[in-house]
Amino acid sequence: MNRAEFLALAGGATFVVPFKTAPYPHPSRANGHDYQGKHYDEATHYADSSAAIYIPPGWQPRDGAVDCVVHFYGWNHDIRSTLATYRLREQLDASRRNAILIVPEGPTDAPDSGDGKLELDEGGFARFIADVLGWLHRTGHSPVNRAGRIVLTAHSGGYGGAGGVLTHGGMNDAISDVILFDAAYGYYDAFAQWAIGAPQRRLLSLFTDDTSTGNAVLMSKVQAAAPNIYVLDAGAMPLAQLQTRAPTFAITTSVAHDDLLTHENWYELFLRSTALTALRSDAV
Repeated sequence: MNRAEFLALAGGATFVVPFKTAPYPHPSRANGHDYQGKHYDEATHYADSSAAIYIPPGWQPRDGAVDCVVHFYGWNHDIRSTLATYRLREQLDASRRNAILIVPEGPTDAPDSGDGKLELDEGGFARFIADVLGWLHRTGHSPVNRAGRIVLTAHSGGYGGAGGVLTHGGMNDAISDVILFDAAYGYYDAFAQWAIGAPQRRLLSLFTDDTSTGNAVLMSKVQAAAPNIYVLDAGAMPLAQLQTRAPTFAITTSVAHDDLLTHENWYELFLRSTALTALRSDAV
């Protein structure tokens, strides 16, 4: 698939734009990264400052603000492979949520959960979102540049970006939902404290055996503060059950770690369960 075909895929508009506020380059990977005896150099794996932006057909601001879904991908991926493999744009379209999808380039094709500026820099996420929305406004793709509701989604090693955003990002009050796809590998306190920090926030964690221990830790931290969690079998997740605003955990023993976002279009289903509103044409 060439660049033109990639950008044209799905029904809306896709842009890949460099931003100074994107995760990389960043001093934390100035010397690259080593994993299991292999070196991942900065120039190849930590120099791309791009972010993918997808505007679904029919999108419009909500109450003068831009609602967003920000996705953090896992190990050994990049923007293009993430969007193509997990059909994030198509699933956002199918969800009929009135939000723009943003996928920042993290480590490029590297086994690494670090996320540079978005994970480590104080206020880094706020600056990034302002940068993206400013670009949309300047280029005429959005009549406004104010951030509305933000949904964070993270798959696997993307927990580093999502957890860092909740720790240092400066936008926790705007974040309505955090959805983890087998991503409870760390930042347990950040996820738990965010979830119990306000009643309108919702944490949803879908997991396999890979993160069963991490999810047990996360459940205990959330449960200790507010004993009101739901634990579901992922084989039976009706939308009505997922729409609770209480912390929700769903376990699967039959779906592979890398298939969680696409199996039965679970990414779409989970987006439908968030605080994001429907496209106006879908409103009752």
